[in-house]
Amino acid sequence: IFHDTTLARTTNIAEHENFQDLRPWRTEWFTAAELKGLDCGSWFLRDDPFGTVHSGEVKAAEYEAIRKQKIPLLTDLLEFAEKNDFPVNLEIKDLGTPAGDTEIVDRVLDTLAKTKTTELVLLSLFREEYLHRVRALDATIPLAVLAEKQHPPDLLHYLGRFSAAAYHPNEKICSKNLIHNLQQAGYRIDCWTVNNMDRAKELYRSGVGVITDWPQKVSI
Repeated sequence: IFHDTTLARTTNIAEHENFQDLRPWRTEWFTAAELKGLDCGSWFLRDDPFGTVHSGEVKAAEYEAIRKQKIPLLTDLLEFAEKNDFPVNLEIKDLGTPAGDTEIVDRVLDTLAKTKTTELVLLSLFREEYLHRVRALDATIPLAVLAEKQHPPDLLHYLGRFSAAAYHPNEKICSKNLIHNLQQAGYRIDCWTVNNMDRAKELYRSGVGVITDWPQKVSI
């Protein structure tokens, strides 16, 4: 489970001498064991991306736990979700490589089936080919369609083609008219990435969910 295409920003991969010839350290170039051996927490204390370390919002007593963070496997996440009855919005990112393209959807769905956690997961996807592949393999798993800069043409028809349960647009393209039309058609809407609290409240009042870097603050 990892956000970036490469490991440079949020791990200590640059400190590992054995990996220097593997720059720019694309995630898929490494084994699960190699990934789990990386420090995935210290960068947060060093770079303080949200200013929460400097402000004291992140307490010194939490530093050790943050430093111990590792890259989890999908099975780790699903085990946690099942143990805690915790629903998961799982995005399958566009790997942008032929090797990944031919197997990523299949492997994710196979893992969900083997762990019997399909009912806890909402799959979110940008790429149309991935959406088609999911539906070819599983006609019922809940899907969310992602959009960043513009909506797919004939959005309602597009969502219907994949029997989508939800639409996840960038909050910058999430208008009141869009919200009204999708809600009237019975679709759930979750916008990303909403870090402005006033905007979060506005969306909540409209019946829209938010995806945020600030879950501890966006509680309304």
